[in-house]
Amino acid sequence: MSVSPLKDGELAQHMQQPHHTHTTTHTQHTSPRNSHLNSDRPPAYMPPAYPPQDVKMALAAEGDYLPISDPVPMVDSAVAEVVALGPANGSSTLGTVIPNERELELVPDHGQEVEEEMVFTWTIPSWSEVVNRDKIHGPDFVCGGARWHFFVFPSGNRIRDVASVYLDCIDAHNEPAGSRWHKCVSFSIRALNPFDPSVHSAASYAQHRFTPEATDWGFNTFIKHSALNQKMEHTGKSILEEDQFTLQVAMKVLKDPLGTLWHNFVDWDSKKETGFVGLRNQGATCYLNSLLQSLYFTSYFRKATFQIPTDNDEPVKSVPLALQRLFYNMQFTESAVGTTELTKSFGWDTTEAFYQHDVQELNRVLQDNLENKMKGTAAEGAIRKLFTGKMKSFLTCVNVNYESSRIEDFYDIQLNVKGCRTLHDSFVDYCNVEMLDGDNKYFAEGFGLQDAKKGVIFKQFPPVLHLQLKRFEYDVERDALVKTNDRHEFPLVIDLDEFLEEKDTPVKQRYHLHGVLVHIGELHAGHYCAFIRAQKSGAWFKFDDDRVIPVSEKEVLEDNYGGEALRPGETQPAPLRPGMRMHKRFTSAYMLVYIRESDLDEILSPITETDIPEHLRRRFEDERLLAERRRKDKEEAHLYMNVKLITDEVIRRHEGYDLCNLDDSRLPTASDPHLFRVLRSHTFAQFKELVAEELRVSVSQIRLWNMIGRQNKTVRPDAPVSAAEDATTMEDLRRKHIKANGDLRLYVEVADKPIDVVNGEPVYFLPRDNTVQQPFLLLFIKYYDPLQGKMEFVGTYTVRSHLARISDIVPVLLEMKGLPPSTPIQIYEEIKPGMVEILPLQQTYVQAEIGDGDILCFQREILGDEITKLPDANLLSAFGFYEYLSNRLTVTFKPKAKDAPHKGDIELVLSKKMGYDMVISKLAAALDHDPLKIRLSMAASHSMVPKSVIRRSTATTLNEMLGGSFYNPGSSIIFYEMLDVSILEFETKRYVKVLYVDEHLKEQGPFDLLIPKQAHVSDLVVALANKVGYGADPSRIRLLEVSNLRISRIFAKTDPVSIIGDYCGLIAEEICAEEMAKTADDVVVTVMHYFKEPHHPHGTPFTFVLHAGEMFGETKKRLHARTGMTDKDFGRVKFSIVSYGKVTPIEDGDILHDHTLSLTEHLGMDHTDKTGKLRGLGGTEKAIKILVKLNKDAVAAWHLAC
Repeated sequence: MSVSPLKDGELAQHMQQPHHTHTTTHTQHTSPRNSHLNSDRPPAYMPPAYPPQDVKMALAAEGDYLPISDPVPMVDSAVAEVVALGPANGSSTLGTVIPNERELELVPDHGQEVEEEMVFTWTIPSWSEVVNRDKIHGPDFVCGGARWHFFVFPSGNRIRDVASVYLDCIDAHNEPAGSRWHKCVSFSIRALNPFDPSVHSAASYAQHRFTPEATDWGFNTFIKHSALNQKMEHTGKSILEEDQFTLQVAMKVLKDPLGTLWHNFVDWDSKKETGFVGLRNQGATCYLNSLLQSLYFTSYFRKATFQIPTDNDEPVKSVPLALQRLFYNMQFTESAVGTTELTKSFGWDTTEAFYQHDVQELNRVLQDNLENKMKGTAAEGAIRKLFTGKMKSFLTCVNVNYESSRIEDFYDIQLNVKGCRTLHDSFVDYCNVEMLDGDNKYFAEGFGLQDAKKGVIFKQFPPVLHLQLKRFEYDVERDALVKTNDRHEFPLVIDLDEFLEEKDTPVKQRYHLHGVLVHIGELHAGHYCAFIRAQKSGAWFKFDDDRVIPVSEKEVLEDNYGGEALRPGETQPAPLRPGMRMHKRFTSAYMLVYIRESDLDEILSPITETDIPEHLRRRFEDERLLAERRRKDKEEAHLYMNVKLITDEVIRRHEGYDLCNLDDSRLPTASDPHLFRVLRSHTFAQFKELVAEELRVSVSQIRLWNMIGRQNKTVRPDAPVSAAEDATTMEDLRRKHIKANGDLRLYVEVADKPIDVVNGEPVYFLPRDNTVQQPFLLLFIKYYDPLQGKMEFVGTYTVRSHLARISDIVPVLLEMKGLPPSTPIQIYEEIKPGMVEILPLQQTYVQAEIGDGDILCFQREILGDEITKLPDANLLSAFGFYEYLSNRLTVTFKPKAKDAPHKGDIELVLSKKMGYDMVISKLAAALDHDPLKIRLSMAASHSMVPKSVIRRSTATTLNEMLGGSFYNPGSSIIFYEMLDVSILEFETKRYVKVLYVDEHLKEQGPFDLLIPKQAHVSDLVVALANKVGYGADPSRIRLLEVSNLRISRIFAKTDPVSIIGDYCGLIAEEICAEEMAKTADDVVVTVMHYFKEPHHPHGTPFTFVLHAGEMFGETKKRLHARTGMTDKDFGRVKFSIVSYGKVTPIEDGDILHDHTLSLTEHLGMDHTDKTGKLRGLGGTEKAIKILVKLNKDAVAAWHLAC
């Protein structure tokens, strides 16, 4: 039978699936090492030392090696044998004779050097006697410098009617947990007939890293009991004969020079093991981590980055400063470093961390960013020196003396993988010379059609060569981007002299492999990592996000070639046998970094602290110490607790229900209590001293009250904390008064002067006994002023007897507020939010159910002419004000579109009962904008993105605008737009948003236009021209529909505006002078921008005139002038015809006018997006933006489409 190994910890999930047949976890044992053997061994047992090589045979044959008292018994009469080895071939099919000496041929070595190998057998006699035992083990034997034995569960390890068999490493039990001791073993186990080895089970193969934490490995369902007695057809015998059978293990102990073979990396310390740290993944930033590691280990680049002046840069807005900080931490910290600060400096939000973007484009934009910052500094030119080479594109006539060529810079080289088996093949393919002859002859100016050679040759290679392998390409048949997993080999050293125009250069173009950036998986589901040689001739390491591990050259090269793996000595994959399926590898290199041999010492020179400017070291060291303090605070957080202390000053700042706002963030006037962070072990007496010191009074002048949450959802002082609690710890006090894990909440009562003197000591508070009902009451007093429309806290008052009448407090209240003694007042009790009652003055406090912590509110009566002075008639009494409080909330008004005029987030305190017009007037005042030119939209309840537009209606309340109901309070967010037109016009007119582009491709807008619904495009154009103002001639403006940043329709002036889609992008383009003067033979085509693939569009499309008979080399000159791009940027543009995603390159000798381009075909410009334009014109993909401070007053944004 065929068995497959089970991983550590998988026993539980496979207990119901007995066909999975091995485990290393025995849950009935409780040894800290998960050891089933060592945990049962008596403490006095000490295994003997390793036996010498010449006594292995004798030791293995010993049948009573372990003491009989061992709880895991060995079968006394068992026979063990170590057999000689020899080369042989064999099959593992049941019933085929496989001599012992041939077993090791079938045990894989996994490409590792073998330390020692052997075949060991153990015959178990009297099977019927041991089959019901819990477990047994065989005699010890030695292999690879460690002792081993079989460990058997005769009746199965929690699986019935099977035998469970494991290989157990005895010495692993005696090593300390967490040590590096390990043995890597590849092995097979089979059961044999002890008298006829031709009768056997199929071998069960496994490999395992034996450690103190994982001491055994084997097969949970090794063989069924019924299979032991099964008769074989060719012999008539069974494996079990005369009540005995043999177990055989063939094993290879493998060398592990890197210490990582089959490592689980659970407690792996990258810094300790390799000297380097990884980068934490934010979600899908593994591609960024790989690139950053590559740049970090290019020491010259890192040193140049440190030289960029960033003294005055803002930490969250400066890319160079964030990169300097990242590189510094990567060099000097002990654990993985985060990249959040760097991506924030790019201008990315948290969602950007979950998009995998193009590494090549990100690298280009990042380098451009840094290069701009380096200008005028000591680091100027460093990036160009490192990464910039020159290539020459040429077209040479064969029969006449004519050549057309151009020299351009390159930062990286894109090489084909498909059809190229090696990196050298890719360079040959890149520099391949194409013959233009026959129907494809080149039109040479002055010579007519000529046979010509067309190609590319390199003028100069840079010191650091970035090679982009084209693993991701457009598949025409699938009409989609796909990953190419073809095998593509690259060497450790490559000579590139043959690809230079001048072969005999003083500097040899011999390059050494420095880094391999790898993609694992398929196009839409993959992972990135990097293999880097950190030093000139040092070891290779794999940088996989936060983990760094040493690797072999095979892992760097062979494992990342892609395609099918080759066996040693093979040049082609072995042919498949019938019934076998091809096993494809989805791990392949997509970017290679080579460094020129003559520049290795300079580029990889070590960087010490002295190479880092002093101001950076000081800044980053302070940040590191601060982070260390925060980390320590976090680690010690369990030792501390929070205490929220409410004082009279806190209550005085609070304007609302209750005494203060403890938890509700929606309330506008949040009066936060004092927050104390105290040790849980501190006593209450120590805390009182801390509070007294904070309030600058003596301890005897304060009394702390426990605050509890009442059933009516209010939080009020309940009773003073007794002096008997002074020795109680704060944690015990919290548990006593707080049922859940919340913070302890206390109110501090402060006395200004003593009420008595006892034994010469001042007494500040009336004595209380919390065990009996007290006559004293502590009340909180608020005063409401209708003329001001405000409520204030005026203090506390202690009632001496709860049997007193409420009317007795009237003089006290008048005195507290400084009102004349005869002033008529009304007294209310604030019971809970939404519930306020007038107190009958003739009742006692007991009758009115007034107790400790209750809130009384009073106001003077407003009579006569004073009523006319009220700011709001609804606020005449405290009832009206409390109703206002219950409906009050803070609403956040957010701009609906970031690229439209706005003034950021606006927070207003409003009433849920306010009508639409009142809300708009409040917002208009805050925006300083015409209220009729503000349009509001609701927010989606879960995503908090703009939803439907809120129609203007006097009957609509704020609560309805927020989407609130009785059961759902709704959100507190509304989106706004600041329009150029009144919302009243929307009822009879069509709203459109149009971007205006003049003949020089300068953009204005977008403009909001309201056009009568019966209007035509000509009316829309006139309205737009009026908006644009000077220079906009309606007769020279055409309206274009844009979809996915491509022009998809050109409207006629007579088209009705009703045919314009509600959500399409619109561009109003000024017809250029060249088109106005075009001849009948000239044609107008559409132009689009994209990067690498047409489904990565960017920028604003435009129209362009093609002249009859003009070669594209001349057309490009006009395009250059039309776009206004710099020579450097335009030199990087690649041109093509784009049709339904298919790309056809255009050469300088082509006459584009002869290609009949429809509206679905475009002239494509492939280049980096530096426009800073988001995808608002029919774009569907998310743009990346990287912000960099160019100078004191300007910020430029680059957006790349990925």
